[in-house]
Amino acid sequence: MDGGRTTIQDLAQISLGDLLRRIVSAMPDADFLVTENERITFARFDDEVDRVADGLLAAGFGKGDHVALWITNDPDWVRMLFAAARIGMVVIPINTRYKSGELEYILRQSDARALLMMDTCWGIDYPALLGTVIPDLASQRPGNIRSDALPELRAIFSWGDTSPPGAISINSLLERPANAERVRVAAEAVRPEDPVLICYTSGTTGRPKGAVHSHAVVRQSINVAHAMGMKTGDAVLGHMPFYHVAGLFMGVLPAVIHGMSLIVMRDWNADRALDHIEAEKIAHFGGIPTHFLDCFDAQEKRSRDLSSVRAAWIGGAAVSPEVVRRAREVFSTPHILASYGMTETTISTTFTRYDDPPEIAEANIGKLAGDYEARIVDPSSGATLGAGEIGELQVRGHIVTLGYYKNPEATREAITPEGWFRTGDLGVFDERGYLKITGRIKEMFIVGGSNTYPAEIEAHLETHPAIRQALVVGVPHERLGQVAYAYILRSGDAETFDEQAAVDHCRGAIADYKVPRYVRFVDAFPMTESGKIQRHVLASQAEAEVAGAKATA
Repeated sequence: MDGGRTTIQDLAQISLGDLLRRIVSAMPDADFLVTENERITFARFDDEVDRVADGLLAAGFGKGDHVALWITNDPDWVRMLFAAARIGMVVIPINTRYKSGELEYILRQSDARALLMMDTCWGIDYPALLGTVIPDLASQRPGNIRSDALPELRAIFSWGDTSPPGAISINSLLERPANAERVRVAAEAVRPEDPVLICYTSGTTGRPKGAVHSHAVVRQSINVAHAMGMKTGDAVLGHMPFYHVAGLFMGVLPAVIHGMSLIVMRDWNADRALDHIEAEKIAHFGGIPTHFLDCFDAQEKRSRDLSSVRAAWIGGAAVSPEVVRRAREVFSTPHILASYGMTETTISTTFTRYDDPPEIAEANIGKLAGDYEARIVDPSSGATLGAGEIGELQVRGHIVTLGYYKNPEATREAITPEGWFRTGDLGVFDERGYLKITGRIKEMFIVGGSNTYPAEIEAHLETHPAIRQALVVGVPHERLGQVAYAYILRSGDAETFDEQAAVDHCRGAIADYKVPRYVRFVDAFPMTESGKIQRHVLASQAEAEVAGAKATA
């Protein structure tokens, strides 16, 4: 925090609730949350957090209890996060696109005692979805929920003025003054090492796992703020879902750390995002490659003044050099920063340095962003590898999850006795300490005895101007074991670019065994709710298609 001289060392001994108190004492009247309808100052927000926290205490909740948040980006989401954290509760963010089966699993597995939910959004009736889990909800007394499916759940809170049957409107908590002494006593019992979040993985290969994090997440968020060159008084776009660690650790928390305005977007829309950047003079932006591609198209159709953007991070998927170059042009800033991380490692393990030359971000590489460790090991032997050698990335330190909630077996598999977290990602450090992620261990395939990494082939394919995005998977081959199958999304004006042209682009430029044997053009990739490409879906489709072709040959 500028002016207050807050350091990472200070924040190592601070809770989320105390973090908010600090910024309020420094700049109470500065705008914190900005929506299309209101501007909420830090002082007002802090008072509202106390009211919600006291309402939770009055309802019988306290330190160690779990509250799930099943709403889209909204001030109520952030209010409940800080209110729960202030009194020692643990927050479980839930994907807003989840339906009843997924909701039931996470609420039950997380032992959620309270739930903050929406009424309707995107045409989805959320109370109706919950009603399939708790059929008699309408007849139950608010604050005293009983359910065989969710035995720990006791209260449901709803956002805004609406209050579905069996729920308590969060506005009813905001309307009553807080018992300051009760909140103070509860807050004093909170320790930085206490759990504060259980963030569930996407579950693409099985049931989602809940990664537990303590208040130490503040330390990594200040590293993010430093990497991005964030300053007090800046504005940051809050378009990434808050339920996703990127929206939380790279948007919400840095905004509080540095006293910045968070411009809240309920859902992604490139035109609205660019309008906000122009109107609010937003200095910091970020997202997955899809967000940037959408912005390029929107800006080309209707130009805005985006000169306020000083830095933008890009990650969550393989990033092509062309996307980075185009981002520098569209946002008129040299500071396009490649970032790599995952839910279990507080999202931002590596970052391109703020003043690195352009080719660093274009290579999609970065250095560790803070005071923790990383190493590359041989996946088979566990031996530590040197610079230039590809192996599994392992991370150790404060950014690593405390473990998976109520899943000791998965925790033991993921974290070594020495504290190293096995990421499952393949990577390589160069002599300068920059990390390059080359893919997932499970995504690597072997062609005629040679390890083949999809990210390398994808990066080369995307150097062709006719290819907007590429994704490569391995499929069975009788003689070579496996070969490459490429899915390609063409650029808008490249309809004549065909399969043979894609293969020709690779021949002579990359090793023969990496050249795709199969090419298929698609209009879109299957995506997870958080915007990541579902590689396993495409891999299954490719295998089925190749097997079908052999059967009919």
